[in-house]
Amino acid sequence: MEVSIALTLAACLVLLGNHLSRVAAERHRKRLSATDVQALQHSLEILQYVQKHRGLGGQSDAAAAAQRLEVASHLDRLWQEWKGEENRPTMRALWQQIRRNPANFEPHCLLIEQVLESIHVLELRLAYLGNPQVTGLCEACRALEDLGRLRGLAVRAANFERCPLDMQIQMRYLCLRLTDPLGGKTLSNLIEHLERNLINAPRVSLAPAECYALITPIIDERLQGIRHSIA
Repeated sequence: MEVSIALTLAACLVLLGNHLSRVAAERHRKRLSATDVQALQHSLEILQYVQKHRGLGGQSDAAAAAQRLEVASHLDRLWQEWKGEENRPTMRALWQQIRRNPANFEPHCLLIEQVLESIHVLELRLAYLGNPQVTGLCEACRALEDLGRLRGLAVRAANFERCPLDMQIQMRYLCLRLTDPLGGKTLSNLIEHLERNLINAPRVSLAPAECYALITPIIDERLQGIRHSIA
């Protein structure tokens, strides 16, 4: 009788121990997920502001210069606040180079590619921890970067009397990638407007600030959708 009771108690203790282990593991998983979601939101904000800095870097007027300095100051804070291991020293060093030379286009693109890699790492980790809603997030961010890159090129091309050939080629390629029947009239109208007045125009009729203002609302709207998908 006593042996039977002891065995029953031992079995109950084992089951209780297993249950407590599962509860602890689940709490740990949720803590990790919350930390990674926060890091993901942070990296999305960095992506947004580096893209903005690139677009503003192609404009020489005083208003754009003032806005670019505000964006740069905000980015300085974001880099300092990003505590995750995805915030690599090489990224911060590259940002400092860009800050000193805001007109340089390609370094911005290189930094954005590194931020996208960090976003992909976070996406994979969150999916592994049981957060299927993040699947495809990096792909959506890369589509967003097509728009961001188009904005940066358009702003720079608008400084010329006629769009330079190398920029024409890059923007035509981006417009082709962005052409999507499901993209809506807003995007298709934008592409047509840029092709007619900038990319294929015998004489550029858009100012850099106009190009920035045309594309930015579409980028912001799409980024807001991405953020809501992981909120």
